[in-house]
Parts: sequence; C-alpha cells; structure tokens
Amino acid sequence: MGHQEGLLEAFRAEAGVEFAFLVEDAGFSGPEQTDVGLLFHSSDLDVEVWFLDGHEPVVTTLVAPVAPDGARTRGVWLDELYVLSGCGPAQDVPGSAPTRRATLKRVHQHAAALRLLMPQLLTAEGAQLIAHCRQD
Repeated sequence: MGHQEGLLEAFRAEAGVEFAFLVEDAGFSGPEQTDVGLLFHSSDLDVEVWFLDGHEPVVTTLVAPVAPDGARTRGVWLDELYVLSGCGPAQDVPGSAPTRRATLKRVHQHAAALRLLMPQLLTAEGAQLIAHCRQD
C-alpha cells in the first residue's frame, strides 16, 4: 500500500468529519469514495480531497466547477484559490504529509481553509476566482 498501512482509510474518515460542513452547511452531497480520497458534489462545484501516498506523500484539495449541463470542468487547487481570494498565504494550506500525524493535520488545515473560502466560492465571485486561477 504505501508508507503506512491503513492511512488512506484514516485519511478518509478524518476528511469525512472535517469536510462534513460541505454537506451540512453548503448543500453538497457525499462524500463519495475515490481511489485516493473523497469527493463532494453540488450543482455548481465538486470538491475532491486527495491523499497521494507516493515517494513524497501529499494531501491536496481540488475545487472544480460544474457546468449547467452537469459536466465537470477543469479544477483549481485550494491553495491557489485561498491565496488569490486574499484569505491568507499558501503556507496555511500545506500539502506535505510525510507521517500519519502530518496527514491528519493537513486534513484539518485544508478543511479550515475551504471553510473560510466557501462563502466566496458559492457566489459569482467564486466563479471569477476560479476563472482567474485557470488563466495563470
């Protein structure tokens, strides 16, 4: 499996709890398990939280717009959106996850960043932020 047996399951459990605000407060459905994490859906956005357990393990979060026809379009990394929106520096959304403790801490950091950013993402301003990130 990777550097720690069962870490993906622990990651999914922690992400399910920490990102539950998407379902409870923002109208998303899910989470749906993927090969590398969890996926949350709404009519306008998909949020994917990944644990990539390779040589240098990372936690990353992707925010992808959903077109009116239901087709998912190219997403943007949470850290980029966080910085561009003025919420704070990229260091607030680190990815490096070399240990179990770091992996679970990253889940908390990503959820906190997304929670702060979500009010903007659910407005027209969010669509503009995503479009601007894709131009870079």
